[in-house]
Amino acid sequence: MNRRCCNLIEVNRTRVDRGICRIGRVAALAAALAIICTCRPGDAEGAEATSPATISLEGTWRFRLDPEDVGVAQRWFAAQLDDSVRLPGTTDENHKGIKKDEQCIDRLSRVWFWKGPAWYQRRVTIPDSWKGKRITLLLERSKHTRVWVDETFCGGEDTLSAPQFFDVTRAMSPGEHTITVLVDNARLPPVGPSHAVDERTQTNWNGIVGRIELLATAPIWLDDVQVYPSAAKKQAVVRAVVGNITGQPATGTIAVRCESYNCPHPSQLKTQSVQVKATARENAVEFVYEPGEDVPLWDEFQPAMLRLTIELEATADGELFRDVRTVSFGMRDFATSRGQFHINGRPVFLRGKLDCCFFPLTGYPPMDKAGWLRVFSIAKSYGINHYRFHSWCPPKAAFEAADELGVYLQPEIPNKRSGFAAPESREAAHHNIDNIEVESTLKEKSLYEYTEREGDLIFKAFGNHPSFVMFTLGNELGRNEGMFALVARFKRIDPRHLYAQGSNNMHWNPSLAEGDDFWVTAKTARNLPVRGAFAVLDPIIPHIEYRSPSTLVDYSPSIAGIPVPVVAHEIGSFQVSPDFREIPLYKGVVRARNLDIFRQRLADAKMLDQSHDFVRASGALAVLCYREDIEAALRTPHFGGFQLLDLQDFPGQSTALVGILNVFLESKGLITPEAWRRFCCETVPLLRMKKYAWTTDETFIGRVQIAHYGPADLNDAKVAWTVADSAGGAIGGGAFERMTIEQGKIVEVDMFALPLKGLSAPQKLTITLTIEGTQYSNEYPVWVYPPKVETSPPPGVLLAERFDAAATQERLSAGGKVLLLPKLERLPHSVEGAFHPDYWSPMFAEAAKKRGSRMPPGTLGILCDPAAPALAAFPTEFHSNWQWWHLVKNSRPIILDETPANYRPIVQVIDNFARNHKLGLLFETKVGRGAMLVCSIDLWSIQDRPEGRQMLHSLLRYMSSPAFAPQARLDEALLRKLLGGDGA
Repeated sequence: MNRRCCNLIEVNRTRVDRGICRIGRVAALAAALAIICTCRPGDAEGAEATSPATISLEGTWRFRLDPEDVGVAQRWFAAQLDDSVRLPGTTDENHKGIKKDEQCIDRLSRVWFWKGPAWYQRRVTIPDSWKGKRITLLLERSKHTRVWVDETFCGGEDTLSAPQFFDVTRAMSPGEHTITVLVDNARLPPVGPSHAVDERTQTNWNGIVGRIELLATAPIWLDDVQVYPSAAKKQAVVRAVVGNITGQPATGTIAVRCESYNCPHPSQLKTQSVQVKATARENAVEFVYEPGEDVPLWDEFQPAMLRLTIELEATADGELFRDVRTVSFGMRDFATSRGQFHINGRPVFLRGKLDCCFFPLTGYPPMDKAGWLRVFSIAKSYGINHYRFHSWCPPKAAFEAADELGVYLQPEIPNKRSGFAAPESREAAHHNIDNIEVESTLKEKSLYEYTEREGDLIFKAFGNHPSFVMFTLGNELGRNEGMFALVARFKRIDPRHLYAQGSNNMHWNPSLAEGDDFWVTAKTARNLPVRGAFAVLDPIIPHIEYRSPSTLVDYSPSIAGIPVPVVAHEIGSFQVSPDFREIPLYKGVVRARNLDIFRQRLADAKMLDQSHDFVRASGALAVLCYREDIEAALRTPHFGGFQLLDLQDFPGQSTALVGILNVFLESKGLITPEAWRRFCCETVPLLRMKKYAWTTDETFIGRVQIAHYGPADLNDAKVAWTVADSAGGAIGGGAFERMTIEQGKIVEVDMFALPLKGLSAPQKLTITLTIEGTQYSNEYPVWVYPPKVETSPPPGVLLAERFDAAATQERLSAGGKVLLLPKLERLPHSVEGAFHPDYWSPMFAEAAKKRGSRMPPGTLGILCDPAAPALAAFPTEFHSNWQWWHLVKNSRPIILDETPANYRPIVQVIDNFARNHKLGLLFETKVGRGAMLVCSIDLWSIQDRPEGRQMLHSLLRYMSSPAFAPQARLDEALLRKLLGGDGA
């Protein structure tokens, strides 16, 4: 038996001695309910279930709101409530409360709103066959609840994560009874605006969702079953708790059988029998189960599951009692070694995304496995193998679906506060710009006490699931001794998971917390990033925006010497322009009033006709940047992985439209899953090159690597490269010697060279890397330019820096042509040039303004017509790509809001939805008898770069051709205002 399992046995003995099994009993019944036949008696109150074990309470309940919070004092549980709702469900779904029909700009808007006490009541008939049995009430997910049976109070519960159980045995004899549940979503635990209760995510709904059932068990029953597998030993420690309320000592046996499923060859495994004694109310039974050497292991590639059936037969005072429990688990070891995650001894790379609990139709997560199979299947089609649940824990159905599909999960305590047995961290509150004060009305519990119990309940309810591999105390917290103590405690009581104090904790002054098994962070020191983009509020210099583009960046310097796996926190966060086509999809409890507002703003700015083009162009740039962020992580040896923000939109916290999918996980049409998986899957060919722009007097040099985290080595693999010209024709290629591509490594393949002499230029080339005979290939764009081009003004074209200069005005008055390249510092009505899309949401611009910091550029890339004559000698798509990097970084897009409504620049810069400027990088107009082309790129400063020379050449060639014939005439006073005339 390995050391972790040995520790487990000793720890669990200690837990029983301390009387913690009460929590285990509660959570264990959740698993029991999953395997017992359920009958639904319909809506008629008092209907009797035909099943001898379970009565479903789904259907119509009586109901009453309690706005004055007087129901308890006035004994409403003893009265018949006068309204009705359907459960499972929420007040929003039942159209109860205040019809607020919000018009929120920073998040989705609720239609119906209720925060406070709400009473739910239902009559039920207990069958005679339940006499003498133990009876429990299950509410799978709710908020702060209190329960009465008739007039007997049966307890309260405040877990936001685990199923709520109430022992109602003493109050339920055979016959009719009234169950009354008080749900108070105003009584929040001390967790701050976690995504479990935040109005900006799933909303702070009131109701009961998931399964609502009564369950009867024998008075001697299996109260909890937890399985602690060791894949290395091919065995599992099974720990059961046998409950006994007969008042008499009992003896008996537990028979164990097991079968594999969700694998190519399901089979029956070994059986065992264990003697038990149950002399107390709670009795621990522990044994080692050995299924055999051929037991299948669980991982992302073969998520083989094991179904353990435990049958209890026990005799007390001459009477025989039986109970059966079925528990599903996976034979897996998820551990760390030398700074990497390992699954069953094999390195694994986490390709993760966040789940911020956005489910707009219901306001709460799916409570059925089918709903989660859809969610995870879509994510896996984009190469995702890992989910982080940002400051919340999903329901059982999510774990079941992840088990079957092979997804590694990181649930969290539903928490965004740091006051664990200490005052709340002022630093954390200051540095987290999304911090909002959420009053805790549960004064009887500290955050430490709440977290301690919440963790216990989560482990008991979901700990057997093999997909549950990581766990933290919440999001972006501070640090104190209480957090060290909690992590240490959780590691002792449940070693099946890896633990950390939080995700991106201490991000303003990062350091690894001693005792953490892994580190989710955006940077490992103030100047050592592990992702490619940050908000302008952060002093760090991220490479996508501030380092000349290449594929050389990795994060090796940032993780050097760190002994645990580092996972890049919330990488990406690249905005995409709002897609207004999705507004009609919001038919549930929330509406996209924010999108309505943004659409009207764009209409007021006279650019609504361009909205879909803005989506396509900004989305193409976002995909480009996401790819670089992902590949930089993949290029880093011994890196733990990344967590995207996000594959889907995050329409809270000032509306962060950062997804290539919308919030419903539907495609925006930006990239196919197949194309995304080229750079985001278990095996990715990588090209290392020093730049994207080359000239025909150079030889292209590329270095080929394979990031391989598949299930096994790829033996006798043949890696090939090809180069295609802009028409798709092959202009070069070759194959490397056959090799073994080792699993869990970034494998060096070789280098190749391609002389560029003789190629037609300018043009875009495409380099493709392929592992022949597999699905794995990747493509890279490269631009090839002439080493020298003509950049002197042709006859009849004046190259000018000032619109108000005498020479400029004379040339235009005489009917001549002017290419205006104004000094950027003399453009009073312009914004800062930027390459990658605005970070996350307008929330960061608002925070920068409040703090007096530099404002972010706020733009979302360019939009142009690739066939525009002005760009005829500058190969481009309709959107930004790497050949535009030096151009836009040395530019100031000009604000053209006062131009005619139908006026469009040749190269337009897309603005964010909070500002909606019409921004021009290249535009033309008639002036007097002449014509002028304005370019707000500082082309003079980048004439040492082929892109800069080529752009200037293309503009001059255009101006010397008949195609240069502007149709629009902008007001000269406006031009003087925009271009720094009249002394501006």
